[in-house]
Order: sequence, then structure tokens, then C-alpha cells
Amino acid sequence: MPFIIDVADENSQAIEIVLDNILFYIVLDWNESGHYWSMAVRNSAYATVVDGISVSANWPLTWQFRYADMPPGELEVISAHYRNGPVPRDGFLTGKYYLVYYTVQELIDAGVWSQYRNVALAV
Repeated sequence: MPFIIDVADENSQAIEIVLDNILFYIVLDWNESGHYWSMAVRNSAYATVVDGISVSANWPLTWQFRYADMPPGELEVISAHYRNGPVPRDGFLTGKYYLVYYTVQELIDAGVWSQYRNVALAV
């Protein structure tokens, strides 16, 4: 079962969180003109690791960013109604969308870790 990350009802926020025993900051920003959320990942020193990830439901958000200083698991937004695409401004507040983290162990248990590991080894 993935870990659910609490998202506040704010247009811009930095969520301090420990993922697989490593401190990170997940930064979420609402783009009012484009009507979408973007995400950044920062390390424990608050240095940007990756920025500008467009938040889409039911799609791995960090799979393509397998850098050594990234969270080793996977961040994803899950839709309670199985809707793909952009998350609305109030999507997290209404409980229709959840920001979740799959640990490395959960990826191993699901049988998909080899896909992540291979990408990580190539970086």
C-alpha cells in the first residue's frame, strides 16, 4: 500500500517528507493560467534535484528522473475515480486525488523494481 502524502489547500507549498529513510521536500505549485499542478523535488539542503514536473493522475511522476539523489521509489498521483490527466486545483482537497509514494520495497513486491533499477543503473 503506497504512503499517502498530505497536500494542503495552498497554491504553492513545500512538503517536508522522509522517503525511504531520506529527507526530501516535495514542492507543489498551482499554475493558474495553465490550470495544472507542477512539482519539484528538493534534497535535504533544499537544493533542487528536479523541477517542472507536470502533475498528471495515474502516471509515474519521477520514473524518468532516476538520478542518484532522487527518491529511490516512485511518486504518483492516484485518482479515486480513475481519471487520467491534469489534477484540478481542488483535486487533493476534495479527496478525489492523492499524492502517494511507493517505496523501493513496494516496487520490488509489485515486480516492477527491475524497470526502475535498470533506469537508475543507466544514469
